[in-house]
Amino acid sequence: MKRTLIQKHSSAIIRGLFERINALSDLNHKLTKGELRELFVTNILESFLTDQFDIGSGIIINQSGLQSNQTDIIIYDNRILPPFIKEQHIGVYPAESVIATIEVKSNLTNHELLKAEEAARKLKNEIYDQEYSIYDDFELFKPLCAVIGFYGSGSKHLSDATNGRLWLKQNIRSIFAICLTNKYSWLNVGTKGWSKEDSDKITHEETKRFIAVLLDNIRTSSLKRMKQLEKQHKDWLTVYIRDHEGYKQHFGKKNTA
Repeated sequence: MKRTLIQKHSSAIIRGLFERINALSDLNHKLTKGELRELFVTNILESFLTDQFDIGSGIIINQSGLQSNQTDIIIYDNRILPPFIKEQHIGVYPAESVIATIEVKSNLTNHELLKAEEAARKLKNEIYDQEYSIYDDFELFKPLCAVIGFYGSGSKHLSDATNGRLWLKQNIRSIFAICLTNKYSWLNVGTKGWSKEDSDKITHEETKRFIAVLLDNIRTSSLKRMKQLEKQHKDWLTVYIRDHEGYKQHFGKKNTA
């Protein structure tokens, strides 16, 4: 099948990122995680995100004041709430506006993948606990969590499709998208569970798949949130910025547990 202009252009964007990473790696011996994050955000994510979304890095905070760990990439919806603090892409982001998070790994080893899973699990179970929200169904606000790596051969468990699917089903429950550029991507979407796409070195389908499915689901998740927020009036800003005794009492019991 003949490739379209957009398909060719998308592959060229991703190929350009890899070429730049390789060139800079020769200068620096190895790029830091921060440098890889900036290259990925600037060259790839900002090319495909619509204006309603923005990208940053930092801490996610919920309505009771609980804070997440430092998060590499945060994609948030400007229509819900802006970041309360943002300087040079480092900021503090209200939980209900965060649509997705991406952990960046230089080498996506088994150890690093399990660390990313633990961070995603903690984020969803603690920061997005229903008891910390004035909204009726805070489950809808839990972000999509993904991880991307750039070097190495990756986790040995993920090199084989059959064994990888079994290992992911047993160990990875909070992350839905995994990509090791120029190697493979794994996605857990729909009813079929985990599926693998290997790199073909020409179209970079593994990375395009990771980005496209992530951004498709970001759009769907954002629409669901907006419907929830439009149901009835909520003190969406009051709960964050006011020293309001009612909210202190509402969240105080679990905060002091």
